[in-house]
Amino acid sequence: MALGRQFFLKAGLALGGALFGLVLLAVSAEVYLRVSNRLHRGSSFESLADLRDSMLTREAPSSGSLDLRDIIYPNPDDHIIYELRPNLDVTFQKVPVHTNSCGMRNREVATEKPIDVYRIALLGDSFAFGWGVREEESFAQVLERSLNRAAQGKFKVEVLNFGVPGYSTFQEVYRFIDMGAQFNPDAVLVYFVSNDFGYPFMVRDMARPGKLLSSFEFARLTWQAMNPDIAQQKMFLMGLDPNATLKVLSDFTRERGIQLAVAINPYQKWPKEKWRLPVLKKRNDITLIELGVPLNQAIEARHIPVEKLKLPTDPHPSAQKHALIGEILASYYLQYIR
Repeated sequence: MALGRQFFLKAGLALGGALFGLVLLAVSAEVYLRVSNRLHRGSSFESLADLRDSMLTREAPSSGSLDLRDIIYPNPDDHIIYELRPNLDVTFQKVPVHTNSCGMRNREVATEKPIDVYRIALLGDSFAFGWGVREEESFAQVLERSLNRAAQGKFKVEVLNFGVPGYSTFQEVYRFIDMGAQFNPDAVLVYFVSNDFGYPFMVRDMARPGKLLSSFEFARLTWQAMNPDIAQQKMFLMGLDPNATLKVLSDFTRERGIQLAVAINPYQKWPKEKWRLPVLKKRNDITLIELGVPLNQAIEARHIPVEKLKLPTDPHPSAQKHALIGEILASYYLQYIR
């Protein structure tokens, strides 16, 4: 915890809890009016404390139909808000979900990195987490297996999955600096999804009392109701714009000699997201891993139907698409393990 706080103070980006709460309330109120008036869905919490309280209705998930609230719990840091529960062993989104003692969707990992290990810390939201697919099917695990095959036993590659459903870039970055950095990774990979430009918090779904709406869905609803440019400006003023938080991460990793890369989730309009991330051009220590072109080439070469690339019930990638993304990411990291 001390490491994260010292760095935020040094960077001058720490937001006072009271100020953040007031800004969040004002933004929430506006979004609520726009979204509820137009879509008749969604509501805002009065404070982050109210949001955190909503996560504590069950001390631990057991069985049955679980929603997002069942697998997360509050974090007292207003930059993180919540995180995955540790030591989960449940069925979520119809697949087994296990977390280790640090709340990662990973096997147990020693904090101290062995000499013969190359570690990649994966930061992201539900896409990186592997929403709706088995852990071994996620691109995090495909990446790890591919690199270990290439290493041929000379050393070991570990991909630590810090992905948390509903996260935005600022939560990913702050949680890594606060907790993930202690694992001393050699590289950090940020998997960026377009809804990271949206509002990074959870809201109640009035159509389902007691449930929580993921920020992925909230971003979709919000962006239908208001101007995305205005939303991005507000995020910037709050110090939570992805460009601002990627600069924080860039400073942090550069000082420690950690390789930093960003991969933008490939979809039809992904080049637009690249244009909206000028930090990628301004910081020469951030590598952009291009996924779009090689992914399309792989899809065409293997004659994969479009409907096979996503889950049957939502836009999250299928196991088949995870496999392709993992293979493409592995081709980038091969240069560091040979």
